[in-house]
Amino acid sequence: MGLGLAAGAVSAAAAAAPRPGPRIDLNGRPTPAFLNAVTEVADYAARHLEAYGLPGLTLCLVGPNETVALVRLGEAHVERSEPVGPDHLFQIGSISKSLTALAVYRLVEAGKLGLEDDAAALLPGVPLPAGGGIQLRHLLDHSSGLPDDAPIFPRGGDQRLWQGYAPGSHWSYSNLGFMLLSHIVARRTGQPFPDALAELVLRPLGMTATRPAILGRDRALYAEPYAPFYPDRPHPRAGRLAHAPWVDMTEGSGSVASTGADMARYVAWLIRAGAGGDAQPLLAKASAARYFTATVDAPGWAKDARYGAGLAHVLVDGRPMLHHTGGMIGYSSSIHVDPAGGVGAFASSNVGGIDYRPRQITAWACQRLRAALEGDAAPAPPAAPPTAGPVADYLGRYVDRKGQALVVEARDGGLLATLPGRSLRLEAINPDVFIHSDPEAGTLPLVFQREGKAVARAWWGASEYLPVRGGAPAGAFAPAAPEALQRLAGTYESDDPWRGAFHVVAQGPSLVLDGIVPVAPLPDGGFRVGEEGWSPERLSFDAAIDGVPQRAAASGADFLRRPA
Repeated sequence: MGLGLAAGAVSAAAAAAPRPGPRIDLNGRPTPAFLNAVTEVADYAARHLEAYGLPGLTLCLVGPNETVALVRLGEAHVERSEPVGPDHLFQIGSISKSLTALAVYRLVEAGKLGLEDDAAALLPGVPLPAGGGIQLRHLLDHSSGLPDDAPIFPRGGDQRLWQGYAPGSHWSYSNLGFMLLSHIVARRTGQPFPDALAELVLRPLGMTATRPAILGRDRALYAEPYAPFYPDRPHPRAGRLAHAPWVDMTEGSGSVASTGADMARYVAWLIRAGAGGDAQPLLAKASAARYFTATVDAPGWAKDARYGAGLAHVLVDGRPMLHHTGGMIGYSSSIHVDPAGGVGAFASSNVGGIDYRPRQITAWACQRLRAALEGDAAPAPPAAPPTAGPVADYLGRYVDRKGQALVVEARDGGLLATLPGRSLRLEAINPDVFIHSDPEAGTLPLVFQREGKAVARAWWGASEYLPVRGGAPAGAFAPAAPEALQRLAGTYESDDPWRGAFHVVAQGPSLVLDGIVPVAPLPDGGFRVGEEGWSPERLSFDAAIDGVPQRAAASGADFLRRPA
């Protein structure tokens, strides 16, 4: 599975040790059909472990009458060959947001907060945008206009927070919004947020093993976290891993760690209350109905998705489900719940920082369990790993402005890119975007750009390639990047492992982040990050030596220029 240690490779004995099969514990009175479905879901999860190089995984499957299957796969600590156990904690990441939202709703039901309350009035010491009009409900559904991961007290500019759009007019994910909600809960209860979350939500649900704050003193209770060995570049599927750095987390955007059994208790409540049943011990039915109502379209989450109160409302094969994912430095999680079908699933793996969430496992688990209960045939699960998409559009010979060739060929069901002196296998991460299967080969992806439906050019970092047709480059190369933009180009890093690094590339007259994300100039000399004109993400540069900036502020956090 390509796992490596920060201080060296996995020992030969550890690498050669056979991996344990799924371990399944059952509670309640499962029917034979339910048991068969559980076994199939566990086998499918085991395929994910191998296909994506996951160290371990915990999975809970919940059916009617709170019938529960707890499934554990792989290792909590690879080098010790220690299997995932029932008591290992996994950080659930942004799934915490729905729990934070429940704490808010309990305070609303108690008359201590109102969903239309002004956030600036609730947090008088926080530099929120003047006249921003942000209400509590906007923070709960990611429609506040605030940036995603800006610190509450940002660096640069006037050191105030800002908005990309009027609250309620768009949807854009904002961890910052839920960080603010946790401070609001703390002020209203007079307790640290983790204590308030435990009192308002976790203990009433019987989630006694769950930690409301991620603290280093509890590290021995966790499945060991892993992360990409190379933190400054895209991670290939099943690529080399290292031990992840430990970072404490106490804010409501992602502070919860739990076990499979405790998450089954939460899933069971979501099934019951989400279907309009008894929402106690947390909420009265009227409050629960509002909690489970999606309030805003969320096209940035998924097609036809809506969002509200820390939960995405999505369609899986045309059927509505509650859903969220969670990504931490060393953990990746997913939850799907089909209240009408009476089923739900949660999964978490002890690896983070990779382009993976176990969402296919939890979505298909709900489909398979519901089919078992209703006596229907379940759809086949998605392929793991995914099958390669059509590659014909990309094939052929390309040249840069100096005449150097890039040849793209179909090879073993995928793509092979050949440059002078080297060949690289490619792995698709987005439509028209491919990374190297060998991360040591470079840090930036190969990005194809289209005009209409046809591929018109490819960019590999700052190098532009045009397809060769009729023996000559088809089309015209972009103008050379202005010197002012070339000075901004480079690698910028934060020593905060949450933030990592990004690469600024000058492609013709434009800047692009990590070879993918467009950057547009703003009147104040900074830049807007993202395709949408309303994007709240910002980028600025300062601290220049000989005209070359040594520092970038990305949405209010400092990054220092480092050698590429």
